[in-house]
Amino acid sequence: MTETAGPLDRKFAGDTAWNYGAFALMAGTGVILNFFIAAHFGTAALGVFNQIYAVYIVSAQLAVFGIHDSAQKYVAQFGDDPATRQTAARAASLAGAGIGIAVALAIGLSAGPIGELAESPAVGQGVALAAPGLALFALNKVLMGILNGERRMRAFAVMQGVRVLAILAFVLLTARMAWPPHLFGAAFTVAEAIIVVPLLVLVRPWRRDGGAAEGTREWLRRHLDFGAKALPNGFLAESYIRVDVLMLALFVDDAAVGVYSFAAMFIEGLYQVPVVIRTVVNPVLVKLVGGGDRAALGRFGRRIMVISLAVFIAAAGAVHLVFPHLAPYFPNGLVAGAAPVLVTLTAGLAIYAAFVPLDFVLLQAGRPGRQSLLMGLNIAVNAALNLALIPRYGIEGAALATAVSFALSALTLNAATWIWLGMPGGLLFGGRGR
Repeated sequence: MTETAGPLDRKFAGDTAWNYGAFALMAGTGVILNFFIAAHFGTAALGVFNQIYAVYIVSAQLAVFGIHDSAQKYVAQFGDDPATRQTAARAASLAGAGIGIAVALAIGLSAGPIGELAESPAVGQGVALAAPGLALFALNKVLMGILNGERRMRAFAVMQGVRVLAILAFVLLTARMAWPPHLFGAAFTVAEAIIVVPLLVLVRPWRRDGGAAEGTREWLRRHLDFGAKALPNGFLAESYIRVDVLMLALFVDDAAVGVYSFAAMFIEGLYQVPVVIRTVVNPVLVKLVGGGDRAALGRFGRRIMVISLAVFIAAAGAVHLVFPHLAPYFPNGLVAGAAPVLVTLTAGLAIYAAFVPLDFVLLQAGRPGRQSLLMGLNIAVNAALNLALIPRYGIEGAALATAVSFALSALTLNAATWIWLGMPGGLLFGGRGR
């Protein structure tokens, strides 16, 4: 079995299964956390938790600075050159830790003003407790990027699972000890502290394989350059499926946003279904793109598209089967009002779902700037369509705009591979007949 065929063999199935297991654990933990905090501490505490979490997630993108993407790409690229691979891994770990510490200090010093801006001292106190976790998060994210590049996906999945379980355990401990809600912020720091040692043992960035390769300083420069260009993609990718909700807030009342957000919550979950496959596929794309065989890349891409679409349809079918039965548990016709929105969004996402596992192909080709440009274009189209349709059609307009933008994102990705990777026909048609 060749390296490029590898992800479609038993390893691919096993890696994907482990990462779907981690995804299910993370999704389930998120639901449990929100319900438990609301039930035990009250809605005000739930608001504190989610505001701390929002600040943490945004800050974490800056803390890791795209270095994890660079680490994953180059570790996969130099998998057959142990000395170079280890130098790249060591430099990425140093860069991640350094930037993470700087951002952690900045957020820690800004915790008070953040609390004032949120008009909640508890949020500020929680952010201060979460800030040290940003330094550890940046290092851990890079170490997990290295595992991803080495296709050690079971270890990757286990560490993902341990992280969310640690957060849940700390919240449960907070309830047990009757601690105040601002201590939720410490959950993020504790979780990262728990996984950093196992990750360091797994990766051992300090080791030297195949001789002492020189050039750590040059690899630091390369990672920082790659990360700076990839950073916008990280921020934009996190925002892409939330543009509609943000735009709705400008035009409709809170009740309408609530109905739409209920459907959007399920779409965010469905979007993660092909994202799991993307994580497994990314290091293989590095080899395929680097090998220059566009016919092989096209054939591989289409096989992954079929797999992703099949898994998505199964997951979406299950969601739509269960969705109507949720009505008795939610008041004021929420489920009935959200159902048409969910149908429209799912239809658009079904087209994009086939392409999502491949939508970081420019990143894997070593073109992070163009990857960010592509994601920026997708965001701009999404926002423009929402701006055009929401004022006239409300939440139905937002659903249609977002569904169309999903479909167009598939076309822009196909065009990008055609133009920027020199692959006539793109991922959808490239390599046919060869």
